[in-house]
Amino acid sequence: MTDTWEGRVRPKIEHVTSLFENEVLGAFMSGHLVLESILVLMLESNPKDCDNGRYFEWSFRRKVDASEARGIIDQHTAEFLRGVNNIRNRLAHKLDIPITFDEAFELAELAAAGGIDFSDSTIYLDREKSEQWYGIEGIVQEVFQNAAQDLLFLLDDDRFINDFVSQ
Repeated sequence: MTDTWEGRVRPKIEHVTSLFENEVLGAFMSGHLVLESILVLMLESNPKDCDNGRYFEWSFRRKVDASEARGIIDQHTAEFLRGVNNIRNRLAHKLDIPITFDEAFELAELAAAGGIDFSDSTIYLDREKSEQWYGIEGIVQEVFQNAAQDLLFLLDDDRFINDFVSQ
């Protein structure tokens, strides 16, 4: 019989309390949820009868695949979103392995390749300066904030972006 916990640490109370203190993890998971909600908006803008409007019941991957198949997002944006989901899945199933700088930098590179705009290309072009200037937390924040805005712009309806940025 294989060990279910191979490569993982059994959860302890320290894990639970540390999760609430981990700002990077919280920002990443929250960002993932925001992008998932935006994918739902995108799918609602181009529905299929067989969907029955049940997008929140779909996995993140299914939302990405359907958005790509319908031409709502292109292949590069879909690859970026799948990369986000891969990291999210790892974080969700291996509580003791934090996001590394290399992982964050690669995510920024994937975001840029996926058409996500950044005001400063250093974040994804210069590993050394990106680590000094942004660090893991800054990269995660920039990636999700910019990705959310850029995905909403793809909807080609100003009310989506206006609702997103207004309070």
